Amino acid sequence: MYIIIIGCGRLGSTLAKGLADDGNDICIIDRNGDKLNTLGSGFNGRRIKGIEFDSDNLLEAGVNQADALFAVTPDDNINITVSLIADKIFQVPKIIARVNDPGKKFIYSKLGINTINPVQSEIEILKNKLYIKNLGIVLSLDNNYEIIDLLVSKEKSIAVKEIEEKYCCIISGLIKDGKVRLPEKNEIIHTGDRMICTIRKTDKGRLINSYSKEKLL
Repeated sequence: MYIIIIGCGRLGSTLAKGLADDGNDICIIDRNGDKLNTLGSGFNGRRIKGIEFDSDNLLEAGVNQADALFAVTPDDNINITVSLIADKIFQVPKIIARVNDPGKKFIYSKLGINTINPVQSEIEILKNKLYIKNLGIVLSLDNNYEIIDLLVSKEKSIAVKEIEEKYCCIISGLIKDGKVRLPEKNEIIHTGDRMICTIRKTDKGRLINSYSKEKLL
């Protein structure tokens, strides 16, 4: 994929290097040349120093050919402006913006801009680690869904498919005796098993409280 990243702060630089290492073509734009230099000589993507929402800079970056654009500067006004330009003028297929001020989240929503909130995601992970030891957040997919790793500490004798139906989730992996494998739909979950599960955040508490001796508050 060809991906443009707006903003070379901690999030933008980490994202750029990670996506480049995965084999994507990356171009990153930031008005601060010192931040671009932090990417190091090992970064094989393009770097453009300039105003992030300037159309000429976006065109130089190849916005017309971009498959996706991430606007992840620490300035919500820049992220919103770039996202709107990329969407309305250049029709970039996939646009994701970083929300810095939670009070401005409604602006992104009203304009139809997909968002991430790294700070809120980190808060949710810390809260989960505080309340329950046997839960790991593998990945926060968006504002609604997470992939969790849950240790089963209550014996329920219930099949995978029944859990999926009851808690509106997908169990994509089971860890038994230290080995990870794909579960069978009729397989029974036992104490000591770990479930890798994609679940809506609003349903997560019910699942945890049913299968863990610890409670999610």
